[in-house]
Amino acid sequence: MKKREIIIFVSSLCIFTIAPVGIKLAVASDPPVSQTMVEAPIAVVAERDFTFDEVLEGEVVTHAFIIENQGTASLRVLDVHTSCGCTTAQRPDSIAPGTSAQIVVKGDTHGYGGGIFNKTITVSTNDAIQPRIRLQLKGPVAVFARIEPGGISLLGEVGEDLQATTSIAPEPRYPFHIVKIIPDACLADKIEVHMEPSKGSYSIVVRNRMAQPGQYRGRIVLITDSVLRPHLTLFVIGRITAKST
Repeated sequence: MKKREIIIFVSSLCIFTIAPVGIKLAVASDPPVSQTMVEAPIAVVAERDFTFDEVLEGEVVTHAFIIENQGTASLRVLDVHTSCGCTTAQRPDSIAPGTSAQIVVKGDTHGYGGGIFNKTITVSTNDAIQPRIRLQLKGPVAVFARIEPGGISLLGEVGEDLQATTSIAPEPRYPFHIVKIIPDACLADKIEVHMEPSKGSYSIVVRNRMAQPGQYRGRIVLITDSVLRPHLTLFVIGRITAKST
């Protein structure tokens, strides 16, 4: 009787001893965690802010931001939105894993003379961790000439003596002379233009010639002797109404 009990005890001990080993072997045979991960793109932009050196008002500044895909799936560039119509961007449709591409941004500095051009570009991608990336293009813009006001408006009734004057003063850093005035062909019979030079500036005087109700718009191109800005542009708007009774 005692011998039988000893045999049962030894058999049970072997079972409990071997069981954990079997469990460890089962765990060890499971596939590594890395083999079960879902492939995904990873968008990386090392340089997100670009500050350009001073440019002259009217120049178009161009910069290429590099976007890299450090993931294991294709990175799709879904959209690029700019904070202003003066800024445009060209984008790739997709970027393969381990490669990079350019997002080319262009900023038109017209109207920003004497200030800082500062625009934001938002890039939308299929990177689930970082779906939006914000880029910034900025820099100082120098004034070529002081033009006040920046456009000509002739508003009034038929028969009125309608005229307006714009003053143009070259900046000391960028001296120039206005050598010719060329109105658009569509304005030839609508306005008359003459220039009155004065010390250090010019006055451009525009007078309405239209003798009936109507509207017109166009440009006056000012030809200069500057290689930096061979021409300047004034926009003209005319709105002539019937004479009130």
